[in-house]
Amino acid sequence: MYCTKCGAQIPDGSTFCTSCGARVGGVEDQAEPVTFPVGDAPAAVPVGQHAPQGVSAHMAAQSRYEEPMTEPAEVSQPFDLTPQPKKPKHRGRIVAAVIGGVAVVAIVAAIVIVPRIGASSEVTSGGKGYVVCACETKVLPKNSKGKKLKSYTVELAPVSGKGKSYTIKVDGEDGFAMEDFGELPDQKYQMTITSGKGKKKSTTTMKVDYTKEGSDAPKNVELTQSKKEAKASAKAAVKTANELFTDKILEYQKKYGEGEAVEIDDSSMFGTRGVAYAKLIDFDGDGQDELLIEYSDEPIENDNGATAAKVEVWAYRDGGIEEVYEPDTLVYTMCAGVSLRVCEYDGTYGFKRYLHDGETINFKEVPDGFNQSHDGYECEFNAYDGKSFSAIVGPASIDDSKVKDINEVREFDAELFSSEEVVAKSIATVATTLEQLKSKDAGDDAQASYEAVSATQDVNFTAAVGEGPLDPSPDDTCQITATWTYPQVKGQGVGVAKFNKDMVQLVADTLDASKQASMDDEDSRVTMMYTAEIVSIDGDIACVRTFTDSYQPPYRSERMTRSAYYNLKTGEQVSLEDSLAQHGLSFDTLKSEAKQAIKTEKPDMDSVSEDNIDDDDNYTEDHFYYDGKGYIVVLDTGEFDCMAWDTHDLVAHAFDSSYSSGQDVTPERARATYVPNE
Repeated sequence: MYCTKCGAQIPDGSTFCTSCGARVGGVEDQAEPVTFPVGDAPAAVPVGQHAPQGVSAHMAAQSRYEEPMTEPAEVSQPFDLTPQPKKPKHRGRIVAAVIGGVAVVAIVAAIVIVPRIGASSEVTSGGKGYVVCACETKVLPKNSKGKKLKSYTVELAPVSGKGKSYTIKVDGEDGFAMEDFGELPDQKYQMTITSGKGKKKSTTTMKVDYTKEGSDAPKNVELTQSKKEAKASAKAAVKTANELFTDKILEYQKKYGEGEAVEIDDSSMFGTRGVAYAKLIDFDGDGQDELLIEYSDEPIENDNGATAAKVEVWAYRDGGIEEVYEPDTLVYTMCAGVSLRVCEYDGTYGFKRYLHDGETINFKEVPDGFNQSHDGYECEFNAYDGKSFSAIVGPASIDDSKVKDINEVREFDAELFSSEEVVAKSIATVATTLEQLKSKDAGDDAQASYEAVSATQDVNFTAAVGEGPLDPSPDDTCQITATWTYPQVKGQGVGVAKFNKDMVQLVADTLDASKQASMDDEDSRVTMMYTAEIVSIDGDIACVRTFTDSYQPPYRSERMTRSAYYNLKTGEQVSLEDSLAQHGLSFDTLKSEAKQAIKTEKPDMDSVSEDNIDDDDNYTEDHFYYDGKGYIVVLDTGEFDCMAWDTHDLVAHAFDSSYSSGQDVTPERARATYVPNE
């Protein structure tokens, strides 16, 4: 049984409650009903239960509370709903019920007034759409690998450009809420999250449509950095060579002072002090300049004072720069002057270095001038190979013929001790170089731009006879005169520099092989005419078509056209398929189209057989070039058993309406002058 006073369970038949001491079953006990809050406040109904129809919510709640307090026989007794202020023993339960009622009201009000905050949203940074956020919305930033950021700065900038920006610093992995920014005006923002510093600095962005009470706002936004933004951040974090060279010049100017001319002992001669020379020079010819810089913390003087001059070469490597060489200054003994000289040997820039008995000395220590031989005195030429400077000429006697071929490049001269006017020119190079670096850096992010140009070389050489007498002797020679043409590209970058250098080398190699050709070597050839040109630049891929008119002594000439493709970003040769891929074509498709093109022109090739045309082995990549209008297949002298047809260029695949399959687009060729020597 249960006590009617406190509701405690007591043994059946008890007279008094063992909990509160009240008499059990008396009239007094029955006269004190349990009271509940009165009014219109709704009471909570357990989830899944509903109040019976026609019964108020608080009555349904009352029956739930009353159930354990009465014997089953007493449940039918009526309840007195009149408030009973005299019974303080029940105050705790009443207050609790009232508080519960108030809480329910508050919850209902909140649902009505405050916007409902939805579930979490997963967002990738850099998107075009806006993410709706309210003040309660929490943002959880992550990097591109899904790892939570621990320390970062968040900036909100109005998309309209009007109004102020807001910034907060966040530490920890719990993210931040929009309300952390304070009172934000309702508008659209660009959110930028910046983490890390230096080379590890990274940014993550998200567009935010902020409404303090926005109904569509998610509770949490898991913001993951996109791979695109991660890549862009990594690129931006690593300074370019131009920026780093600029920093190095400014660093030395701060430490040693800007370059100035200082008069030495009222002699009307001036020495430089501070950063007095800076020049960008591509020492290894890879398209990336190195920085040559000179500085001193005291005025440069003739004689021993030249040791104050510090000269360094800095190179860009793997996102940073490093010192790779310390050239010597040249101190003249016969006249006043201290100079820094860049030299050139066989098209390569570098520096002379003087030695005596294997030890480095200054030029002033060489007795009696440069052009005389002296025991133990040597000179060498040091060049840069992309890793370090090393001697490519010498050490050799200072009057050696190779040493004499080393020329000083006046463009790169620095006069460090001379007249005021002369040293001022050296000092002016610093400002010029800083401007160059600024200009170069501004153009680094611009889309690569290439312009194909033609270069020419006049050749006149003696070669083994070919088309001369019918029965020539091994001693018979001829004179060949021609203007050869080869391609060059105007543009920036390592790839462009390599391409240009390789094209020049191909001409040199061809000319050298022609001069050395003989009747005794059946593999040798004499090239009379060499015409190479860029016929298209498709994105970064340049197509070079090369025509040669050559002969194997003493036989007649052979004309042929060949093609090659180059990636101008790298300067490396690529395949025909790299070009075809840009147009969605396969090599098999192109070969099929080439066969049809040749068959279209077959009436002009009487000796050509169908079997030869259909043989895939007769088609190699270097027989196809892309000229911007289509892909052209080339047939040379003697191919497909046709000796008389000569070389012809036929359209295999047309992109331009002016082209059709099999159309002959062979260009006119220049000829060389061939004169047998008597």
